[in-house]
Amino acid sequence: MGRQASVPSKLGLLLVAALGCFAAPAHAQRRVGTPDAQIVRDAQLVASSGRVDLFQHGIVAVDAKLAEAAERTLTQMERLLGRKLDEATLGPRVRIYVSPATGVSHVWRGYNHPSDPQAALFPNPRVAEVSLRGTNATYAHELAHLLTWRYHSHTLREGLADWLALELHPGAAVGPNEPYSRPLVVGADIDAYLGTTRPAPDALTSNAGFRQLYYFASFRFVRYLVARGGMATFLQLYDARDPQAEFPHLYGASREALAKAAAK
Repeated sequence: MGRQASVPSKLGLLLVAALGCFAAPAHAQRRVGTPDAQIVRDAQLVASSGRVDLFQHGIVAVDAKLAEAAERTLTQMERLLGRKLDEATLGPRVRIYVSPATGVSHVWRGYNHPSDPQAALFPNPRVAEVSLRGTNATYAHELAHLLTWRYHSHTLREGLADWLALELHPGAAVGPNEPYSRPLVVGADIDAYLGTTRPAPDALTSNAGFRQLYYFASFRFVRYLVARGGMATFLQLYDARDPQAEFPHLYGASREALAKAAAK
């Protein structure tokens, strides 16, 4: 464990509570506020555990236990994947920066993380707080992106991150989405994205209903593929530059047929 941060003033805690209540949760809005590079530059170390360093930025109370939880989660997800953190690219340490300036929890550069891969996460204070309760798995979802940072299909990326997070926190919410406790009706417009290399649709940042269905469908598709062929087969698909062409070879069926089967 590292050193504890000083306790913020009561006024600061009230300010953070207000921000936590009214800031949109993960994936719910475009990222605004202080640039990540400035957060990294000005943040202070709160605690360290294993390969994880936890930082705070601004007036915010951060529980040092989050570093321990993140280290456990990282190790458990490595076992589920059969794949270790890519230290050669990302470095040996995972850095978590909690800041009230962060609205949407994300990895470094968000959807563009592969363009400049770094092992840095930026959860907002609300996500950092509920992470330790086990009722919200957003932090685990973002950690999963570090383990699977190279990707070619956005739906496979997001679906795998949700699958990993929910394997460790069954029944939890992820981002703005409520727990997947009931099946949702997904339209053909979203099915057309599953397992393809199409870029993330703009509606993810402007339409909450579309976003929920998109993430649910991605999770459901990945869950089905892992159950059908195992993780090793799924990762062959995930790593493929043209995953759509690999479905018949790896699963003996077309992408469309597999998406339909996943929805049953």
